[in-house]
Amino acid sequence: MSIIKKPAAPPKIVTLEVQIEEPALNKLKAYAEFIESTSNHVVATALNLVFKKDYDFKRWLKAKVASEKSSPEEKPVTSALKS
Repeated sequence: MSIIKKPAAPPKIVTLEVQIEEPALNKLKAYAEFIESTSNHVVATALNLVFKKDYDFKRWLKAKVASEKSSPEEKPVTSALKS
């Protein structure tokens, strides 16, 4: 067994189309410029931060996953997110 493990495969990148208010878009672009990154990076990082910090969401998601495992005959409904 090697001491240094090979890096994990990067997550699959998908496209998401959303509509946001223009002032929010302007701030998003400015923030990306401020940190010398991209709007995609800012959005993905911000979402992951929300998911990590929102304990009510974590509890809800854990219960949802447990519920789906306990009733495998019911398949979850998936849809494209376009708000």
